[in-house]
Amino acid sequence: MKSRATKTKTAKRRIEGPARRAQILRVAGDMFSKDGIDATSMRRIAAKAGVTATLLYKHFADKDALLSAIGDAFFEKLNADLEQTSIKGLKDPVARLRALMHAYVRCGIANPREYHLTFMTALPQLRRDAKMKNFRERMRRGEAIPAEEITLGMMCFARLEQAVADVVDAKLTRVKDVAALAEAVWAGGHGLVSLIITHRDFGFTNVDRLIEISTDLFLHGALKD
Repeated sequence: MKSRATKTKTAKRRIEGPARRAQILRVAGDMFSKDGIDATSMRRIAAKAGVTATLLYKHFADKDALLSAIGDAFFEKLNADLEQTSIKGLKDPVARLRALMHAYVRCGIANPREYHLTFMTALPQLRRDAKMKNFRERMRRGEAIPAEEITLGMMCFARLEQAVADVVDAKLTRVKDVAALAEAVWAGGHGLVSLIITHRDFGFTNVDRLIEISTDLFLHGALKD
C-alpha cells in the first residue's frame, strides 16, 4: 500500500509534463514574437525555459512543432468563441456572420502574440486543399467526422465558410462564390486585427465601435442593395 507521501509525489509528477509543456510554449511564444522565429534557436528556448535541450526535444521535435502547438492553443480559444456565438441561434444569416466576425476579431485582439504567430507566419495547417473542401461539405451535410480527421483550424474556417454559404444561399450577396467570399471576409477581419495588434500605440477610437464599423463596411460591400 502506498504511503500518503508517495501518493502526493505521484500526483505532483502527473502535472509536471503538461505544466512544463505550457511553460515552454509561453517562453517560445515570447521569444518568437520578440526576436523572430529564425533568430530563435531551440537551445536558446531551452535555456530561457530552464530545461535541458533533451527535455525540450522530448516535448517538441523542432520549431515547426512549437509553432503548430501555439497555433493549436489559439485555435482552441477561437473555436470556443465561435461556437459560443453559433449557439446563440441568430436567425438572420447576415447577423450570424457579423457576430462570428466580431468574435474572430475580438479573440485576435485579446491574444495578440498567439494571433501573430498563428496567422502571420506560414503554419502548414492553414493550407486550403481538397481535404479542407471535403471537410466543409461533410460538415454541412451533418455527417459524423472522426476526430482524427479534424483540426481546430479546419473547424474554425469551416464555421466561417458555412456562415458565408448561408448568406449566399439566402440570395443576399452580389457574389455567389462561397470560397472566394469567405476568404474576402476573413481578409477584412484579419486586416483589422493585424493593424490593431501591430500598432497598439496609435490611439485607435473605441475598439468595439471600430470592430462594428469595419465589419459592416466589408460585409455590406458584398451584400445586394
